[in-house]
Amino acid sequence: MNLSIHKNVPEGLIDITVQDLHAKYPGPFLVHLKGQKEEALFLSVLLHGNEVTGLFALQKLLKKYQDKELPRDLIILVGNTKAAAQGQRHLEDQPDYNRIWRGGDSPEAKLIDQVMAYVREFKLFANIDVHNNTGMNPYYGCVNVCKPKYLHLASGFSDKTVYFTEPKEVESMAFAPLCPSVTVEAGLPGKAEGVDRVVQFVEEIMALDSFNENFDPSKVNVFHTIGRIKISKEAKVDFLNSKDSDSDFSFIGNLETKNFSFLPQGTLLGFCKNPSLIKVVGNNGEDITEHFIRIENNQIITSKMFIPSMFTQDLYILKEDCLGYVMEEYFAI
Repeated sequence: MNLSIHKNVPEGLIDITVQDLHAKYPGPFLVHLKGQKEEALFLSVLLHGNEVTGLFALQKLLKKYQDKELPRDLIILVGNTKAAAQGQRHLEDQPDYNRIWRGGDSPEAKLIDQVMAYVREFKLFANIDVHNNTGMNPYYGCVNVCKPKYLHLASGFSDKTVYFTEPKEVESMAFAPLCPSVTVEAGLPGKAEGVDRVVQFVEEIMALDSFNENFDPSKVNVFHTIGRIKISKEAKVDFLNSKDSDSDFSFIGNLETKNFSFLPQGTLLGFCKNPSLIKVVGNNGEDITEHFIRIENNQIITSKMFIPSMFTQDLYILKEDCLGYVMEEYFAI
């Protein structure tokens, strides 16, 4: 795979559909546009092919600036166009495009190496990676470095910020040593409100001259990701909240509505027939299941209070990635 780099907006990119994008512009590809300030904002979209808000926001932004100069240089990565054409996170013969940013032998990982080699030739102002959720979540930003400039960046998108250090193979982690870096979670894919929020955020960041070194962290709610709830790919799962279900797991039907709320100790999450198929994995890969959930009389019950995020009822995502994340409040800088 060779990286295509465009120095102008490719013809038709502003109006092309997600389904037609790959046929005309096979990705991943870069677009490097000049602006008033040389320090570039890096913007990545479609690292997950079914998370289309970033592309829609990019198209709206480019249309707005067709006849006027951008406030600063903008380097855009359009990611997994092939999966996007089929509405998939990634195809079966592909790696996850947001898990290949620490090197590797796959063609996709080597192409990402080309991306990083290119951007290191320039001074970067900030990095924004746009994603969507499959479950019901508020807008929030994710940082991998819990320092004032990074929190200032994330606060422009939401008053909720998640600090995480695992998985380490994500895009925002690769950019964190180079500049303030954030992953934004813009709600459900393609919703107009989420698209508009991303456009507004990108414009606000492009217009900034600098980030506040003394940003007050009390201006945002910072949560720390402790682990992920993993479900075996072999498991049968439903959301019927039934102890008589034939599935290995029968979770409560409103599970995703619990995101970013405090789940008290003793909260029922559903029913389980095979405890070996569920595990809470910590940031260092350790098994921390018993600290957060326990199985009693086939019931899945929280062992202590925690805050979930990205709880999903999408069966593909919960097996491919995780059921959701376990978080705690975090105040340190």
